Amino acid sequence: MDVSARQLGIDLGIGTCGWALLAEDSLIALGTRTFDVPETDKERIPTNQIRRQARGMRRVIDRRRQRMNAVRRLLADHGLLADGGKLGLATVRLDPWQARAEGLDRLLSAGELAVALGHIAKHRGFRSNSKRDRGANAPKESSAMLGAIAQTGERLQHWRTVGEMFWKDEFYQTRRRNRDGDYSRTVQRLDLETEVHRLLAAQRRLGNPLATFDLEQSFIDVAFFQRPLADSDDKVGPCPFEPSEKRAARHSPSFERFRLLSRLAALRLSSGAGERPLSDAEFAAACADFGRLQGFSFKRLRQHLKLDPSIRFAGIAPDEEGKRDVVARSGEATPGSAALRHCLGDTVWDNMLGTRPALLDAIAAILTFRDDADRIAEGLAGLGIEEPILDALMDGVRNGSFGKFKGPGHISAKACRALLPHLARGRVYSDACADAGYDHSRQTETNLDDIRNPVARKALGEALKQIKIIIHTHGRPTAIHVEMARDIGKSADERDEIKKGIDKRNSEKDRARQQFHEMVGTPAAGAEDLLRFELWKEQNGWCLYTGREIPIDALVSSDNRIQVDHILPWSRSGDDSYINKTLCFTEANQHKKGMTPWEWLHDDPERWEKFARTVEGCKTMKGRKKRNLLLRDSSRLEKEFRSRNLNDTRYACRLLLGILKHTYPDIVVAARPGPLTDRLRRAWGLQSLKKHEDGTRKDDDRHHALDAAVVAATSQSMLQRLTTLFQKAEREGGRRDFVGLEPPWPGFRADLEAKLEGVVVSRAERRRARGAGHKDTIRAIGEGDAGPVVYERKPVAALTEKDLDRVKDPERNKVLIENLRQWIAAGKPKDPDKAPRSPKGDPMTKVKLVTTDDVRILVRGGTADRGDMARVDVFRQADPKGRWRFFLVPVYPHQVFDPTDWPQPPNRAVVAYKPEKEWTVMGPDHEFLWSLYPFSWIAVEKADGTRIEGYFRGMHRSTGAISISPHHSKSLASTGIGAKTLASFRKFAMDRMGNLSEIEREVRTWHGVACT
Repeated sequence: MDVSARQLGIDLGIGTCGWALLAEDSLIALGTRTFDVPETDKERIPTNQIRRQARGMRRVIDRRRQRMNAVRRLLADHGLLADGGKLGLATVRLDPWQARAEGLDRLLSAGELAVALGHIAKHRGFRSNSKRDRGANAPKESSAMLGAIAQTGERLQHWRTVGEMFWKDEFYQTRRRNRDGDYSRTVQRLDLETEVHRLLAAQRRLGNPLATFDLEQSFIDVAFFQRPLADSDDKVGPCPFEPSEKRAARHSPSFERFRLLSRLAALRLSSGAGERPLSDAEFAAACADFGRLQGFSFKRLRQHLKLDPSIRFAGIAPDEEGKRDVVARSGEATPGSAALRHCLGDTVWDNMLGTRPALLDAIAAILTFRDDADRIAEGLAGLGIEEPILDALMDGVRNGSFGKFKGPGHISAKACRALLPHLARGRVYSDACADAGYDHSRQTETNLDDIRNPVARKALGEALKQIKIIIHTHGRPTAIHVEMARDIGKSADERDEIKKGIDKRNSEKDRARQQFHEMVGTPAAGAEDLLRFELWKEQNGWCLYTGREIPIDALVSSDNRIQVDHILPWSRSGDDSYINKTLCFTEANQHKKGMTPWEWLHDDPERWEKFARTVEGCKTMKGRKKRNLLLRDSSRLEKEFRSRNLNDTRYACRLLLGILKHTYPDIVVAARPGPLTDRLRRAWGLQSLKKHEDGTRKDDDRHHALDAAVVAATSQSMLQRLTTLFQKAEREGGRRDFVGLEPPWPGFRADLEAKLEGVVVSRAERRRARGAGHKDTIRAIGEGDAGPVVYERKPVAALTEKDLDRVKDPERNKVLIENLRQWIAAGKPKDPDKAPRSPKGDPMTKVKLVTTDDVRILVRGGTADRGDMARVDVFRQADPKGRWRFFLVPVYPHQVFDPTDWPQPPNRAVVAYKPEKEWTVMGPDHEFLWSLYPFSWIAVEKADGTRIEGYFRGMHRSTGAISISPHHSKSLASTGIGAKTLASFRKFAMDRMGNLSEIEREVRTWHGVACT
């Protein structure tokens, strides 16, 4: 097979992989593969986080049970309980608060003392060893809890013990437990330990022979034991420059100095004479008081350098110098160094930074990768540092000074220290690496299992599998081009921010469209009109190049008096983003040609200064655009800007490209940024295949294959053709646009449209029964006249008049119901004094109501709703007329997970609108066909001859009807398809390439074993 000049394009999203294989003048094949994103659909919480939280909760419950078992055994061994079993404390009917309070002044019986101690062990107070739960840097919830503990501690000063305070203080008489974010009843574990000591000391004084010192110490050891928090240094990856070294703590002094010096080396000072880097003396001045403050603004840097007001920082407007940090977008360049310097003092800090920087980095690593205070103390002691320094550091830990120490950098502290001398000489990062003997472009070989982000790991893994099967099917291409969605590798919060940004931008466009119509007097004809209008507003209606006012009637795209110019020529920068565009008069654009503003204007200093003042005076313009407008060092265009703008340099994309290059060393592998392929898609007239006329995206996953075709076509030769096109337009002063670029071959759009029609979107069948075995809410079960009754707890704020008829025990709760009725009738006033109260006078937050629900899954004495169906087993049986009748048996996760209660699979098929006990039992005459899972491909024919095929989406438990969605869209579905009387019911296997093969029969399995 001739494989010359064949390009494979991959369009990778967090749940999709579009692909297309192009030859020189033809489309060989294309398709779309979708897969499950390892996170919840609605909240987008990673599924591994949910599993981790569930495991953590089970672990907490198990440890609490083990602890209370040990406490009961201990009390029994010391003669306080007759039975150390599970019900040992329950048999003693006493108020534990009363026993805890009165035990300070009267002799307690063995049972009373056991109840008091057991109660303390069960509710043992708050204690955190984490460095993050302290001081001003503590998380919001921890801060709220610590604030409440402090207030409780102030009350406790008036009482001998916590138990006495809660028993006698009026504040605690209505409620002694926390409730829904209210931590006012939280106590410190240390105060409870004090109570145990005082309670047992009082009992010994009163002559209780059971209150021994051995009991006291053993109880403290068992009841208040807490495991240390796990260290995370084993999860830190290796350094790409020093493979035997782990990556540095992000807030270690050497890494923060490395970041600062790297930024200073790239910084340029601008004056009338041009731009220049910092001098050696200026470097020294900038770093003179490293770590004194957490942030390092340009305003502060100006003070250190003692710059003349006429000298500016290139790309930084004067009014932004006080807001912008030299290093970090967060506004904190050296928070770790500042924290260490503050704890150690200037003298010790300066000495260690100058003579023992490796020790400071080791200290920072321990503070970063250990959370437990005791483990931190152990690690610091192991470094052999002087006792005063150790004490100062541990004081900082206890005060929360190191709460921000989190996460690694990208290189090791050793590599940082090797690079610092070269960076201090003003060498940029790449040159400093060369001087130190490092290859700055080198990356460590990464295994997918090492990627911590589950969404990125899944997406990259699916891309590699898809590429492998494409190559297996069609042979090796000469090049692989990859475009990756910008949300891959981002957390759910970061992706939410991206979505908010997109929504905000869409709202801005809607407002701009409305304002355009109002101000120009005609509707915006398209994206070009809106772009002109937004640039016009940003520039306050003026042409920055000429200083002339742009008339508003010139904004329509058909008016040739003005043009949109690439500030930094596209042929040299590759930047087609908004921040590289300005609105100018056509004659100015024709004179500027392929030059930067500086190259064009700097020969006339007066004109340049006027231009610079105009740019800096635009308050609505972002700093990055001002940087482009005022850039003087044009050598950076080809060296930095073009490479960055024509390649995707994000971590996840670089990682995928690295794996592909390692796996296919003979194939050219390159990344293509989304904005570039988007413009090419528009230029080649493909937008209508993906979006509706109003700009909204079509609900069709085949568009990922379309995008992949554009990515595949974006070859190096295509980029060269585009560059040549722009260079010609720039030389001639003509309009610079992508529209003039010819498609890969004549008829490309028609070929692509025809090919897309034949694409069947391949979706991964969801075979694994994973996730929650049941819903989170567990409801109480009671006994009614007709059998078990299920209760729900409903917030009083959500109650209706009708709900009051369902309140549990209406006769006993007459007063409560009447109070609620009056409160609802009054409009549910929010005034706390008017809130509904129980007969005891306590404010009510929830009420227990009777439901009509059945007992579904028994969980810890209550009932919970089932999880989502794991699969549906399909059987068939011939009726008396010889026609097949189909029977559907639902299978749930809790049944799959529980081989004890479910040694055999469920065997009842749904009968519409009947309770489960009346469903049809599958017997020897019922023939098992196969199991349906979410996204199994099925084809059905109804009795009236209607045929439907697509992906199985689920079955309605009440009716037994199934839902099927078409291959190209998950949101569209045919519902209510009755299965029993279907004329035909078939299942197919769908492979990654979108090919179907029929499955005649399957073997039914249960817990991995054949059961038919």
